[in-house]
Amino acid sequence: MHQQGCVHCQAALAEYDRLLSPLRDLAAEQVIVPEGPMEEALARIRSAIDDSDYATVRTAGGLTRVAARVVVAAARHSAEGVPGVRVALSRDLSGHRDSDSEVTAGVAGASTALEITLAADFGRPLHQLADDVRRAVVATVRHLTDLEPVQVTVLIDDVFTEP
Repeated sequence: MHQQGCVHCQAALAEYDRLLSPLRDLAAEQVIVPEGPMEEALARIRSAIDDSDYATVRTAGGLTRVAARVVVAAARHSAEGVPGVRVALSRDLSGHRDSDSEVTAGVAGASTALEITLAADFGRPLHQLADDVRRAVVATVRHLTDLEPVQVTVLIDDVFTEP
């Protein structure tokens, strides 16, 4: 192999080994986790999973719960404001459909993932339109809800050629 006969590679491997040595030592140590913080963390994770209709934002002033349908409304309104979007449709992940549904929002803790189905005006590069929609939706959802949009999927389902 090249690495075994190359002095440069051997020097680099030795340096990496030297730099990683303290990390290996730490990884070998047994860590005892106190029960209180671990149980509290697990309780928070369980509550985020158990209540998938609401996101929870913790601040110094207390808790704010934001319904998935609120995230959907914010995302739909934001997407429809992007030039080139004819209509954005919405629904929340629990299956409740709005009258004009196809934005989907999943919420857990302070995170949200969204899927937006929209119809676009003909003539605009669709990948650029999708990027513009993502940016607008992320900014609006962060501003209005204080949630972190971890993923925004844009589905362009139709293109209109007439005004």
